[in-house]
Amino acid sequence: MRALQIFAFSLLCAALLFVFSIIDGVVKFAFSLGAIYVGILFFKRYETRGPRIAFVLITILFYFIYSVFYALYLAIQQQQAAV
Repeated sequence: MRALQIFAFSLLCAALLFVFSIIDGVVKFAFSLGAIYVGILFFKRYETRGPRIAFVLITILFYFIYSVFYALYLAIQQQQAAV
């Protein structure tokens, strides 16, 4: 159960950081604050080092996965527009 919670928190935090990185304007900072809030909630819930390290590493991994899929999506969109 604990692993599933770490996975869910990481997935949410990575999604918020990803949206923060692709949106322009002032609204993007709401997503940044959301990611900070999720991180604070997680760090309050788990006070030992192991889950905290796992949370940070998995969040970074998911952020890069989101970025790769978004880059692939943009490449496909540009490929279809060129045809």
